[in-house]
Amino acid sequence: MSEQGYKNIILVGGGGSLGSVLLKSLLSEPAFKVTVLARESSKARASLPSAAKVITIADSYPQEDLVKAFEGQDAVVNAITSFSVAEQLKFIDAAITAGVKRFVPSEYGLDNNTPAAQELSPVFKDKGLVQEYLRSKESSGLTWTAIACGMWLGWSMRNNFLGLDYPNRTITFTDEGTGKFSTTTLSNTALALNRILLNPSSTANQIVFTSDFATSQKELVETIERLTGEHWQRKSIQTTELIPQLKAAWAQGDALAGYGLINIGFTQGDYSGHFEPARPVRNHELALPAKGLEEVVKEALAEVGHPGF
Repeated sequence: MSEQGYKNIILVGGGGSLGSVLLKSLLSEPAFKVTVLARESSKARASLPSAAKVITIADSYPQEDLVKAFEGQDAVVNAITSFSVAEQLKFIDAAITAGVKRFVPSEYGLDNNTPAAQELSPVFKDKGLVQEYLRSKESSGLTWTAIACGMWLGWSMRNNFLGLDYPNRTITFTDEGTGKFSTTTLSNTALALNRILLNPSSTANQIVFTSDFATSQKELVETIERLTGEHWQRKSIQTTELIPQLKAAWAQGDALAGYGLINIGFTQGDYSGHFEPARPVRNHELALPAKGLEEVVKEALAEVGHPGF
């Protein structure tokens, strides 16, 4: 099966902002038979495409129900929210029991294996621990592939990430705004997943890095201004002051502080979010369409409904 490609794919988190894109892409591939695992409380269940089989499970993800859902599946693709990634350990155990061949964890970001990233953000630490757990289970026969795709510019424009505040035409630089970070469009991220599942032997037990290009906050806002003719206000945060504050707030249960730490991880430039210097970017190998900064910024502006785009 590994040489021929996988057929039976089950997606966890198919209703989220990433999962819905992955689901649409998986359903577009005729070779796949796609199932979605949805929580009982999920409000997205009603909007899931009819082409996908849906299995409903209790919010606590009971182990025996996970095993039952995973039986007969070639690959489990996980797209659960960043703040729940540690729950994947039980998914991995269930996948092994059910005889699944490939596990794709909820990764989709920077390189979460570096000590600096893990020390900065609990989310990065949890993602790194999931990878460690997968490595420890390779002898079971379960293989894994983690997709590290950097950040999505369109998603960031819509969700006030990377310091972008589109409604108020304001960008908040991390320090000087010159930290480089790799980016991949959501469409290329989803296409990379399809290609990995169709040709799994070349990506077993490894991180697959993708990047359409690398940029910085400064270059990004200058491109937006050039394309729109608008001026954006500049603000800045100083990481030496803010990181301790955000860590303290996170310890008190402030979820927004968690997002703040993740944002710094991508935009500051020193937390393994810039792949091109040292990591093997595999866009060409996966035959992903080439995309440049100006093209992707135009797409992002269209996504937020900017006039003329």
